[in-house]
Amino acid sequence: MGIEMTTSNLDRLMEEVKTLTLEEQRSLRDMVDGLLVKSSPKMTEEEFEQHLLKKGVISRIPPRIRDANFEANRKLIEVEGKPVSEIIIEERR
Repeated sequence: MGIEMTTSNLDRLMEEVKTLTLEEQRSLRDMVDGLLVKSSPKMTEEEFEQHLLKKGVISRIPPRIRDANFEANRKLIEVEGKPVSEIIIEERR
């Protein structure tokens, strides 16, 4: 994917996307999201905190919680379905 898209190509593509049905737009978004996830390296929490600090989003990095019970019981959850932001936008319409 070394081809750089010119502004006119991007503008034309964005206009084409507007002609797609809502379901087609969602499928396209899912495909693009998948490409972005595959192409971007995963950051550790520490790297992400440093990134936010460099960008000025946060002014300091809070101390880490070093409670063994907390860490032992901490579990990642995976949620299926639409993002909450999408649900909110749909309900506002």
